[in-house]
Amino acid sequence: MRNSLVTAALAALLALTADVKQPVAQLFPVERPAPQAPAPHNIEKTKAVTRADGKPHRKRRVVRPAPNQRKVAEKKGYERVSDLVNFPKFFPGLGVLLVKPETLPLGPFLCFDRRDRLVATLYMVPTKEIDNHNSLEAPGFVGKVDHVSIYFNPGHPGVDLPHYHIMIWHVSKWAEARVAK
Repeated sequence: MRNSLVTAALAALLALTADVKQPVAQLFPVERPAPQAPAPHNIEKTKAVTRADGKPHRKRRVVRPAPNQRKVAEKKGYERVSDLVNFPKFFPGLGVLLVKPETLPLGPFLCFDRRDRLVATLYMVPTKEIDNHNSLEAPGFVGKVDHVSIYFNPGHPGVDLPHYHIMIWHVSKWAEARVAK
């Protein structure tokens, strides 16, 4: 037993003094590759593409401004609510409202900020329809949804009945402030 104790102590002393690591599976050879010389600087340039008339062809990027979303909506049959009923042209919190007259009172109403950017789509759901458990059909909208606001409205010109506004915001809460004033 004394022999095994001495052997264990010597093995522990040897392990402490020697730089021995546990064997690890090696995927690559241990030898380091020799450093390579940098690529020569006189690389041959590629030829420019030429058109049929012999002039060089250069790609041009044409940047066009985004179409005015309000004018596009008006071409699709939407009209300003202020032209249909006694309603302000710009209503704080909603912006400039456009709607197709045949879809009243439900909508969709398109809400634009002062720079004619679509910020929200609004549906006005009468409380009478909700109380009667009626199904409603309304055209959808196109665009991303950031958040939704639902709130009660006792009535206003154009929709005199009590109703809920379902606002589908296409912009962030921060950008929503553009129609607040």
